[in-house]
Amino acid sequence: MKLILCCDYGLDDAAATADVLAHASSDGYREVVLVAVGGNVPRGVSLGNAKKLVAFLGARALIVDTTAEEQPEQFLKTIHGDDGMGDLFPDPEEDVPSVPFAEWLSALSGEYDLLSLGPMTLVPRILGRGSCRRFVFMGGNIAEEPNFRGYEFNHALDRAAFSACVKFPHVAATMDTCRHPLFNVQEREIPKTDVLHRIVARCRERTFLSGEKGCYVWDDIAVKVLRHPEWFSLEEGTDRDGNRLTVAKYRGNRGYLDLLAE
Repeated sequence: MKLILCCDYGLDDAAATADVLAHASSDGYREVVLVAVGGNVPRGVSLGNAKKLVAFLGARALIVDTTAEEQPEQFLKTIHGDDGMGDLFPDPEEDVPSVPFAEWLSALSGEYDLLSLGPMTLVPRILGRGSCRRFVFMGGNIAEEPNFRGYEFNHALDRAAFSACVKFPHVAATMDTCRHPLFNVQEREIPKTDVLHRIVARCRERTFLSGEKGCYVWDDIAVKVLRHPEWFSLEEGTDRDGNRLTVAKYRGNRGYLDLLAE
């Protein structure tokens, strides 16, 4: 089975990717594909960050270069640091190979799981290829206060693509999913025992600089939804654009830091 991640490489994308790559083999994925998209950072920065992360982790993953594709993008340095990924990772000593999006997409076939963690501009084109077994995304909101231009950030950057994607069978880790009190680590000291804990600790540190109320590692919550669906129930909801969403709701009693290793 193949797992495709679409990530706009900010800090929470880094946490999500580190989590996925640490468990990919035991989760039954023979291949992990990292599609580096624009969103939290410009698409070129996102590509560079994907390469930094893969090189640092010494991981096996195919990196897809989307820099030739038109996409919406911001550069949220206050939240994600000067390099967009918390300034935690050095530049690779050698270039990490990547494949152009159009070339990769044309060859995409067979069954896969898809995890979208950024704006969905390119996702309808992916869903149009092969056979998507499970589609989980971080994005949207039903009842929570929006965080960007009246919407959740990933939704706001491409509302049309978002609406197109939610017509496919999906599970959404919305703002409602992620802002669970047990997922807030802002008041917790975080031991920097491994790379995932160091990323989460930097996420927390950045919230004190940006003034965010709470620290939620948004994209890694979507990973938990994918990897541990038994921790969540599913509810139907309608957002302000009339999109029908299948929303994951956490039903556990353990906090986010207690879930990191699982």
